[in-house]
Amino acid sequence: MMITTRAAAWSAALLASLGAPAMAARAPNENQNRAHLDRYVEAARADWRNVGVALVVVQGDAVVYLKGFGLRQIGKPETVDADTLFQIGSTSKAIAAAALGVLVDADKVRWDDPVVDYWPQLQLGDPWLTRNITVRDTVTHRSGIQESPYFVFSVMSAEQAMRQLRYITPEAAFRDSYRYSNLLYGVAGEVAAAVSGMSWNEFVKQRLLQPLQMKRSGASPYEFWDARFVTPTFQGSAAEGRPNSSDARDANVAMPHVLDANGTATVLAWQSYDNAAAAGSIVSCASDMANWLRMNLNEGRLGERQILSTATVRELHATQNLRTDESRDQFPLEGPAEGYAMGWIRSHYQGQLHLAHSGGILGFPAYVALLPERRIGVAVLSNSPNLIGDSQAFNKAIAFRALDQQLGGPLRDWSQAFLAKSQSAHEAARSSEEKMQQSRLLNAPPSLPLDQYVGDYEDRQLHSGPISIRLENGRLALRFAGAGAFSGVLEPWHHDVFRLHPANRAGPGGYPSFGLDASGKVTSFVAFNATFERLPAKQLP
Repeated sequence: MMITTRAAAWSAALLASLGAPAMAARAPNENQNRAHLDRYVEAARADWRNVGVALVVVQGDAVVYLKGFGLRQIGKPETVDADTLFQIGSTSKAIAAAALGVLVDADKVRWDDPVVDYWPQLQLGDPWLTRNITVRDTVTHRSGIQESPYFVFSVMSAEQAMRQLRYITPEAAFRDSYRYSNLLYGVAGEVAAAVSGMSWNEFVKQRLLQPLQMKRSGASPYEFWDARFVTPTFQGSAAEGRPNSSDARDANVAMPHVLDANGTATVLAWQSYDNAAAAGSIVSCASDMANWLRMNLNEGRLGERQILSTATVRELHATQNLRTDESRDQFPLEGPAEGYAMGWIRSHYQGQLHLAHSGGILGFPAYVALLPERRIGVAVLSNSPNLIGDSQAFNKAIAFRALDQQLGGPLRDWSQAFLAKSQSAHEAARSSEEKMQQSRLLNAPPSLPLDQYVGDYEDRQLHSGPISIRLENGRLALRFAGAGAFSGVLEPWHHDVFRLHPANRAGPGGYPSFGLDASGKVTSFVAFNATFERLPAKQLP
């Protein structure tokens, strides 16, 4: 849909105030390109059954495209525009690293100093690693530490989430591996908070977002919603079970959706990532992301203001970790990714250096990319992901089409290319489901009455805290600790294997199983790639 009159006026005024060219002055071919991209996005939206999307394209210091399409919430008339707010997930990581760069420029932090010099509370499982892991290590995924999954399942404070790190055994070589860690980005946020004397949220807003004139953006969903409308943990459920955009404190928010295999959309709640905030808590809109792109493409400058030093921006973009996730599909990038920078994955596209990161808040896929050598940037924010396969596939299809247009080369139909890959993933999922159904043992009910599986279970190795399994309305219900934590229903599959149906419709499912001892008593619960031991009955409430 067209940008609203208010949004267009606000964007033009902001760009003019920062010394950037207004969007109104267009050469005929630029207007033609804009119209072409309009038609392309709308066609792609129809093919993908997209609910809503916002797109911004920057060339040098100029915003060349800024527009919203579709709906903020399915079933409601309000449309997405340049100011519509989305959660941007892990694209926050580059912003978090840049916020640390503010402290580096102020000589308050050095990249290669140990974290404990600034935040002595850090405690990893390995004392040597605790003493030697640096600020740079926390934002480059080279520590060898994966992470505990439980901080996104249980309701935990930031302090409790960071405590999870002490129970994790490194699984790869320090500084010679790639292990993606949201918790270590959370540590980076704790460093910034300790040094600045502010909370992470206030620090990133006051020292980076506000200087960037990202006036609509925030650092937490709780800035825009009352707590009852937000999931208290990433994989949880909101206390107010039926989220609605009109309940937000801001009048222009998108609602996240999950699409089933048939493209039917279900509205989700916004999700808190505040217990590892620097990893994925930022809220923004296309008009604000324009300034973030401009600063990155202009060596730290926004208009006449130097936000970050040129040296720091170059360091943020430089290869820091020569390894990446080799299993990750790099399509349509050229060859394997060459490494990880600070919040950016480095690769090549059309012979150009390509820096990018995706965001995966449930129902809010995001994709941000730079071609720094050509000074081109793009951000695509959406509120309806692909349920199976690459959840950012639609966003990438739009982003690469916009990049092609700015590069002036051949225009490939990336929407159809990504859609073909997505359909292949759906077919593979359907085939897998058919095989599971064929392998299911019919007339093989659970070995025990359902009430015999009831109890509390815990992964003692990673200190998950107790998860409860209870009998509710004739069905087994699973819940992690805390009101609003991850929960689901366990459907009997065969014998002691069950099928998990997440309450939030977008979380992990699978086929958990119970372990029995020789006497036929339940001793364990296997799920989420972990074994949860059954706790003694005396510990039950």
